[in-house]
Amino acid sequence: MLRSIFAFTLLSVFLGFDATSPAQQWTRFRGPNGTGVVEGADLPTSLEQPLWTKKLAGVGNSSPVAWGDRIFVTSCDMQTAEIRLQCLSSKDGTENWIKLFESTPYHLHGRNTFAASTPAVDQDHVYMCVAGLGHTVLVALDHEGDEIWRRDFGSFASSHGFGASPIVYGDLVVLCHSQAKEQLPAGVAPGQSKLIAVSRTTGEDGWSLDLTTGRVCYGVPCVWKDADGKEQLVNCNTGDGFYGVDPKTGIKRWSALPFKKRVVATPLVTGDLLIGSCGSGGGGNYLVAMKPQEIAAMAIEETENVQPQPEYTVRSSNYVPCPIAVGDLLFIFNDKGVVQCVDLKTGKPHWKQRVSAGFSGSPVANGTHVYAADEEGIVYVIKVGKAFEQVGTFSLGEPTRATPMIAGDRIFFRTASQLFCFGK
Repeated sequence: MLRSIFAFTLLSVFLGFDATSPAQQWTRFRGPNGTGVVEGADLPTSLEQPLWTKKLAGVGNSSPVAWGDRIFVTSCDMQTAEIRLQCLSSKDGTENWIKLFESTPYHLHGRNTFAASTPAVDQDHVYMCVAGLGHTVLVALDHEGDEIWRRDFGSFASSHGFGASPIVYGDLVVLCHSQAKEQLPAGVAPGQSKLIAVSRTTGEDGWSLDLTTGRVCYGVPCVWKDADGKEQLVNCNTGDGFYGVDPKTGIKRWSALPFKKRVVATPLVTGDLLIGSCGSGGGGNYLVAMKPQEIAAMAIEETENVQPQPEYTVRSSNYVPCPIAVGDLLFIFNDKGVVQCVDLKTGKPHWKQRVSAGFSGSPVANGTHVYAADEEGIVYVIKVGKAFEQVGTFSLGEPTRATPMIAGDRIFFRTASQLFCFGK
């Protein structure tokens, strides 16, 4: 047995990586628990020459996900709303397979596409959403592209279009199916927002939690561990604010209401803080940092008429892009191209710099540098520090509203119709 372990260790060293190690996985929107950070990834800061590029099967705003040597990415036909799921080799971008899913066109925001939902992936399956008039379908396929199960959660109501992304938690697939009851296109009936959990192996019902229905919100759940070591699913929206859910039962344990505008960005769990933001296309954006442990304690004590107070608030912050925390610093990329760096614990500003005309995709980081692509397809590499230092830029040659992906010592950028790979 010892000889076998030794031989396996030598083989792993010889190959340079384990194809199923966490470093090779990017399993959901924004990667590990939605943080966007892979500490220790050895990424290039000069992006002058990609290792490979791949023309995708359509256009889209969704981000790729990865498991081992396979990348999964969705695209769409903007005329028919057909969704295409491609499985690509992470080595050179070769297409392993492609699956097509029929849908029906519906009203979209001018900046959205029918492929805005990022898949989720685990060791067995890839999970993706296909939405259209009268249907919201969650599909599970194995890594060879064979369909395992599908669920249809009915119609969705929105003036902006579909953009919810699933996650895997244990043996569950969880989807925040946010819908609208206001600002709807003519003929679209109000919907009911829900947090939905189904079995990842069969698609059978796990649980469902009704959420406040108002404006469509696009935050993707993440996991928070309380002081007793118990995990909860946390998310945020306009109607419920920050909220925590027992992942076994779907019971909402606590909530706080710091948001007055639409929530688009995914919340961030970092240290003892829960960070979220809200805003609008016309501005008025702000970011809030709160301590979920304090919110949960007040809920247990059933404190009446007392709302937990934020640790800090940052004005003129992000609306669509998500913030990112690296060490003791919080970086905020806003939609108008301004980047702020503040102290993670206090919100005290370190620097604020306009670097671009605008961001829609969210930044990612490896512990030493933050990477972000603006809407024109210009990639910015910013050194992590209390003083602004931009170390490089690179043009992808095409607009993008997608968030990059890190897998192993490589970083991937998805533009409207292409995928770029940089690194070793």
